[in-house]
Amino acid sequence: MYEGNNPTALNSREWLVNALLSLMEELPYQKITVTNICTAADLSRQTFYNFFDSKDDIIRFCIQQCYMEMMENLNSKSPLHLNDITIQLSKTFQHNQKLMKMIIHQGLEHLLESELETVIHSFAKQMNPDIDNPSSEYGTAFLIGAIAHTVIYWFKDPHPISENELSELLSNILLGNYYRIQNS
Repeated sequence: MYEGNNPTALNSREWLVNALLSLMEELPYQKITVTNICTAADLSRQTFYNFFDSKDDIIRFCIQQCYMEMMENLNSKSPLHLNDITIQLSKTFQHNQKLMKMIIHQGLEHLLESELETVIHSFAKQMNPDIDNPSSEYGTAFLIGAIAHTVIYWFKDPHPISENELSELLSNILLGNYYRIQNS
């Protein structure tokens, strides 16, 4: 993927992203081709492949941009608390609601979950850099699934809870304050 800062290249990448997102408003994702995207962006296929390997990479790029914005906001916090993370996560999803709903509506939840995995791995390393054992991977997998499916449910719910309620819910669940299981 392109990592430079050439303004013309960055504009081309943005045109490709916008072309796919516009097409997704009109067509099922599976029916959109790279040729459709290039035509809508008025760019060549070679230009497309200079930036992306597939149309899925465009969606991943969009999601990564959301998470990068979130990470930048969190990097200013020190020390970092769980509540900070859940608040920023909820704000990020709310701020990018149109994109997230489109991704979910098009059945691309797996891309959302895949990119969330990268972010949660990063948080896990930041929160506990000494954890580097096989069981930590299971814990991370649990978090990824729980958060991804909660957020997906939030976007599918016709009457969702508020952004603040989502943040509070995630915090309470992750802190073990939501479900009370009694041993007998």
